[in-house]
Amino acid sequence: FLAEEPVGAEELRAAIRRATLELRFQTVFMGSAFKNKGVQPLLDAVLDYLPCPTEVVNEALDLSADEQRLKLPCSPSGPFVGLAFKLEEGKYGQLMYVRIYSGTLRKGDCVTNMSTNKKVRVPRLVRMHSNEMEDITHAGAGDIVAVFGMDCSSGDTLTGGVKLAMTSIRVPDPVMSLALTPTSA
Repeated sequence: FLAEEPVGAEELRAAIRRATLELRFQTVFMGSAFKNKGVQPLLDAVLDYLPCPTEVVNEALDLSADEQRLKLPCSPSGPFVGLAFKLEEGKYGQLMYVRIYSGTLRKGDCVTNMSTNKKVRVPRLVRMHSNEMEDITHAGAGDIVAVFGMDCSSGDTLTGGVKLAMTSIRVPDPVMSLALTPTSA
């Protein structure tokens, strides 16, 4: 209740989203993918409370101008800039997950690994769905894709030739680690 009036679900959802985007509110969800408990509310919350890629202002470091920060628009027509953030050894070989911040990545493209300054080819591009993959020909800004057979490391910036670098995704050390076990399911 607010001012003795009931608060509607849409008003509450909008207030939580606003506070989350302003980093004044953090939602916590619990569940078990193994038992399929709490997964749907988590997915609904991602859609309801978190920003879509076009609503976030990303910054890149301009390597040709003393690492000056510049805004990177989330546009498929911009220069390709992506961040390799996870390396996985799968049953078909090495799989690198890439978050595309700007531009479009196509199967067969040659991209520059800004950490090594070497050009690497994109031999196979897939979209992951749980443990299944779908071969795709291209992906645009805001997408997360997986690439097979690319020689790079987690944290490397990949570009279409522009001299930009993304700052690595920093994962803080946990303050504590614990697991909760329900007494009944």
